[in-house]
Formats: sequence, C-alpha cells, structure tokens
Amino acid sequence: MSATELRARTPLAEWPGLAEARAQRAGEPAWALERRRQAAAIAAALPLPSRALELWRRTDFGSLALDHLEPFAPAPRARGVDDLPAPVIERLAAGGQSALVVQWNGEVAYEQTHPELERQGVVVCSIERALRERPGELEERLGALIETDHDKYTALQRAIHAGGAYVRVPDGVHAGVPVRLFQWMDRGGIATAPANVVVLGRDSRATVIEELLSETGEGISFHNGGAEGFVGEDAHLVYGTLQDWGRNVFHYSNQRARIERGGELQWIQTLLGGRMVKTNSYFRLAGSGARAFVHGFMFGDQRQHFDLHTLQQHHADHTTSDLLIKGCLKDRARSIYQGLIQVAEGAQRTDAYQANRNLLLSDTARADSIPGLEILANDVRCTHGATIGTVDEEQMYYLMARGLPRNQAQRLIVEGFFAPVLDRIPLEGIRDRLRDVIQHKIG
Repeated sequence: MSATELRARTPLAEWPGLAEARAQRAGEPAWALERRRQAAAIAAALPLPSRALELWRRTDFGSLALDHLEPFAPAPRARGVDDLPAPVIERLAAGGQSALVVQWNGEVAYEQTHPELERQGVVVCSIERALRERPGELEERLGALIETDHDKYTALQRAIHAGGAYVRVPDGVHAGVPVRLFQWMDRGGIATAPANVVVLGRDSRATVIEELLSETGEGISFHNGGAEGFVGEDAHLVYGTLQDWGRNVFHYSNQRARIERGGELQWIQTLLGGRMVKTNSYFRLAGSGARAFVHGFMFGDQRQHFDLHTLQQHHADHTTSDLLIKGCLKDRARSIYQGLIQVAEGAQRTDAYQANRNLLLSDTARADSIPGLEILANDVRCTHGATIGTVDEEQMYYLMARGLPRNQAQRLIVEGFFAPVLDRIPLEGIRDRLRDVIQHKIG
C-alpha cells in the first residue's frame, strides 16, 4: 500500500466528528452545527443505497469504498489567480471578466468578487465566510431545498459539507458580470462535499457557471455535492453546471431550485467526465407564472456510467417547464435518464414538456429512458417523449460524398445533435471548450 493510501484511510464513522470540529474552528453558528449533528444521525441510521430502491435500480456504487478516502483534503491557499491550477487558469482565460470562487480538493482556495458586483451590492463568497459573517442570511436557505433523508449520501453531504459558494443578488439588481465557481481535484483518494447556495431577490438577474474538473488520478475519488437556487419574484437566473471529472471520480449530487411568482430559471447541465455519475435535479415552480427551462447533455465513452434524475414540480397556476436532455454514447458507455413531471391539485394552466433524445455511436452502448407524468389538475398541457437511435447513414453519406472523412462527418452530426444545449451556454469560451471535449471523445 502506498504512503498516499495510508494517509488517506479515514473511517467513514469519523467523518461527521471531524467535520463538526472543523466547522467549530471556522466559527460556524450554533444552528449550523446542530443541523450537522442531525444529518449525521440520519446518515448513520440509513443503509447505503442498493438496487432495491427505484432510483438506484440501474446504478451501483458498490465499488466506492468510502473508508479508504480522505475527507477535507487540504490544498494550497492561492494568493492570486496565478497561483491557481493551470487547467483552471486556462478556463478562466476563455470566459472573460467574472467573480470567482475556486475550491481545490476539500477547501476553498481562492475567492474574488468583481468591482461592478461590489458596487451593485452582490455578495459572492465561500460558504464558510458566509456562515461566519452572514449567518442570518443562510439560516433559512442552507439545506432548505435538499431533503436530508433522501438517501445516505445526501445525509452524509449535509453532515460533512465543506467548501462551496454563496451568491446573493439584491432586489432589482441585474448582476453586471457572471459568477464562476470551480471545483478542482488534483489527486485520487479524496472525498469532497461542497454546498452552493444562490439567492436572487425580486426582479434581479444573474448568471452562475459551475465547473467540476480534475485529471484522472491514482485511486478512486468521490464528489458529493449540493446546490440550491432561490429565484425570487420576477427574477431571472441562468445556472450552468459543467462536469468534466477524470475517470477515477464517482460523482453524486443533488440540485434543487425554487422559482417564485413570475420568476424564470434557465438550467444547463453537462456530464462529460467521471467513472460513475448520479445526479438528481429537481425544480419547484412555487409561484404563479413561474418558468423553468432545463437543458442538458451527457456524452459517455469507454465504460462511463451516467444516471440523471429530474423532477419538474408544478405547485401553482400558469407555470411552465420545458426540459430537453440529450445523450450520446459510444464504446460500452451507459446512460439512464429518469424524469417526472408532477402537477399539483390546483396548478391549472400548467404547460410542461419533457424530452430525452439519445444517439448511440456503437452497438455496445446502452441508453435507458424513463419519462413519467403525475397530474392532479384537469386544465393542463403536459407531454413527454424519448428517442434512442443511431447516426443517420444518409446524413453520413451526404457529408462524406462532399469530401469529409468519416470521423469528421460524425463529429459534425454529433455537434449538431448537441447544438440546442451548447447554444444556451452563455460564455462563448466555455462553448468552444465543450466542443473541443466532444471532438476529443469522438476521436
């Protein structure tokens, strides 16, 4: 066993105690410490998810040995952008001006707001700083949308969360520059559990882009993240999560958003990296006229495994949700999409759409699509659909007949397949980076 493996061996039962001691040293308020203890008790009482559970029937984290991982892995504190990891600097250069929070392994290593956002009163900082300096703003927000007892991993995340970002936009403010959040892991054998909270006041606007990055390290790592978005009345939030982990990473995450009267959420989610990925993205349309537009894609190769569960919850009248998830798979990769539209009693004039489109580039790839409806109102328009197919040979012939090699023709078809999602990503440099990743995966 290597020295790294010996250092990393921390029994799972000790994680909550270590997290609480760490939080006390950081000056967390009493209410936050008590919630950690409650979550730890729930996590201890719950078994690890198994295939007996509907949402885990097609995904197995059995090879993830948590006792062999190091939580709260330290990282260098960056004094400036030049001290950040080179892959983060590379992506920053492509995105233009922004506020910034960078997590390096288990800790926030760098946070930087922007002068324009400071003038507007926009808050961008680490969760630790917010808990220490703005505890009243977080008491009713942190953990409010994510059900602690959803499963053992979720409860564990609530008990040990470390790192993550807090973004708050005051009433009537249209944030002048985007906020970019980075999670970087530089080695294997570690576990991270960041928590992001984004709050938009009445008639405010903001764009938040989260990027999850690592190179493939030696030994398994585990990312167990949570993100909560609160979209106020007539507010408009664009939130993008772009995941490109190395192939040693198990990824589990819960994303939740609540949209009030007249508010609008544009949610973009891309899954490109990781060894095994499971994520739950739920959207609650709580106020009349609320809107949620959800777009995402997965692109798997080799033996990658992606499992995405979405929930569109309509709890008020005249609400709209429009969801499009696309998947492209090659080699022996597998994807599972399971989605549900829920319309509560009284949520009349709901307009909801859910679509999952899958493109298979090999005979050994597999995509499962499980859309669903649960409607308790009688004046609604709700539709869903799913498709699984292969590359159209007529399109390939058309492109190759005009001189394109087969792999370049296939790349153009795949890029066109993903275009409706790529076009919604607000930063051009990030769109170009994703196109490069797609091209690399195609080969």
